[in-house]
Amino acid sequence: MGVPSSIHTMEALYGQRLVVASLDLPGHLGALADHLPPGAGWIALRMANELTLLPYYTAFQPAAVRRQACGAMLQGQMDGLMMRLGMATFRAGRVTTLRFCASCLRHMHGQYEEYYWRRDHQLPGVLVCPDHGCPLQASAVSLTERGRHIYVAADGQACPRNAPVVVSTRNDGVLADLQRLAMASRALLEDPGPARPLNGWTAHYRQELQRAGLMHSARRVDQRQLAERFHHHHRRVLGHLPGLMAGKHFNGDWLPAMVRKPRGAFHPLQHVLLQDFFDHQDTQAELFGAGPWLCVNPLAQHVGKAVVSTVTLHRNHGHRVGVFTCDCGYVYTRSCFEDSGTAGPPRFQAYGPLLASALSDMIMCGNSLRATAKHLQLDPKTVVKLAGDLAIDTPWKRRAEVKQQGPLRPRMATNLRQRRPAKSGRRSRQPSNWPERDRQVSRQVLRAANEIRRQKPPVRVCALQIERRTWNRGWLNKRASKLPKAMRCLRAVAESVPQFQRRRIGWVIHQMDLANESLRIWRILRKAGLRSQHAELVATLLAEHLESKRKLMA
Repeated sequence: MGVPSSIHTMEALYGQRLVVASLDLPGHLGALADHLPPGAGWIALRMANELTLLPYYTAFQPAAVRRQACGAMLQGQMDGLMMRLGMATFRAGRVTTLRFCASCLRHMHGQYEEYYWRRDHQLPGVLVCPDHGCPLQASAVSLTERGRHIYVAADGQACPRNAPVVVSTRNDGVLADLQRLAMASRALLEDPGPARPLNGWTAHYRQELQRAGLMHSARRVDQRQLAERFHHHHRRVLGHLPGLMAGKHFNGDWLPAMVRKPRGAFHPLQHVLLQDFFDHQDTQAELFGAGPWLCVNPLAQHVGKAVVSTVTLHRNHGHRVGVFTCDCGYVYTRSCFEDSGTAGPPRFQAYGPLLASALSDMIMCGNSLRATAKHLQLDPKTVVKLAGDLAIDTPWKRRAEVKQQGPLRPRMATNLRQRRPAKSGRRSRQPSNWPERDRQVSRQVLRAANEIRRQKPPVRVCALQIERRTWNRGWLNKRASKLPKAMRCLRAVAESVPQFQRRRIGWVIHQMDLANESLRIWRILRKAGLRSQHAELVATLLAEHLESKRKLMA
């Protein structure tokens, strides 16, 4: 450029001398755009989106964070930008040596007769060329050893042919997986897509977990299955990608954290890995066909059209149940019977905001209950209940209200007594031998308590569980005065809540130890279903477990 030093170069480009020549998130782009020749077409916003790594690092950030990061780059407010994006805490880190692809260099020279640095080659998770699938090579340009204000052009000296590769493998399967991830990373760079809040990404991933059958319930993730299947899917590349694994465990437990309540941002590489994992899973939602699914709301204009895109799955009595939620508010369920592979018909669950006005209009028009129920495709009793829940006055009454109108008239009661059949001449049943019955019930209580204690996962030994296993609910308490020995036995075997918590924690620690899982207090609390206030108890029982294990091994 005809200037003697890099300081003068910065002054010519930016109008000031001490501008840092950054690889991924350069600053002062507004000043650079002002110093370019008129008509060049490179405004500051275009440079930020097409010449930097800003789209990649903000692909999974909220819209406000995207605007703040772009504004900081345009104005040169770069102090702590990586920290503000939440990227400084990840070991995946930033590229410290510029990379190149030999095949790309030959193509550049043949088309433009010069070389240039490709920004997709400088992404943290890109180890092979997205176009050619060959390992990238490390150039002679180290970002940590050169001056902060120096730009280095791509040429034969910076990109020697014998430069070392960044990943040393010739396995076709590994290279294919790395190329697929590199193409996904480049796609974020070219089009990051619409912005979502952090909890929006969590909700999206939990829905994908439900489709993949990795949820115990609507809120609880099967973390063990997720970790096993994720590790198996990426088994060939996890060891090559930087900062993701600590031995056999995920570094910083980033995978479980991504599907929990959001507490911060995650590295784009981690998002790319998780999305690639979901893209290659067999979704359980296909049990009901590929979405979107039909809306069956008879009050909606789009009834019968495939507009439902939200479905959650859970298990109920041995079969899968899909809960389909339409944007109009209508919710229905369908059961999939895995033995026969058939899906049941839609069953109403909730109507949404369209019901109140439609139901009021039908009542005002004098429609009968059955006509209204037929129009809403509901049972008449369900229509009456929904009207009551919405506080809509109806000419129909619930059966419970009819019963509460008062006792029978005296004359009717007299007629009922007159019509009552005479007692038979058979002798009444002999009274029970309660002392013998008391001893039998005591033995049943002990037997049921032992069965409950052997149950896995642990269940609390209490009167309710014992009654459910042996009699009906409330059977024992109704006869407490006649079964004193059985009641004393019940009080002796029943567990208090703290006792059951200790037993459950001990079982969880033992199971996690057998599975070689990390015995961390927060993990044990989550598996035991306890809050953080029990952390001290968990720490005590964990120390006792480790001490007993040490004594056995000694």
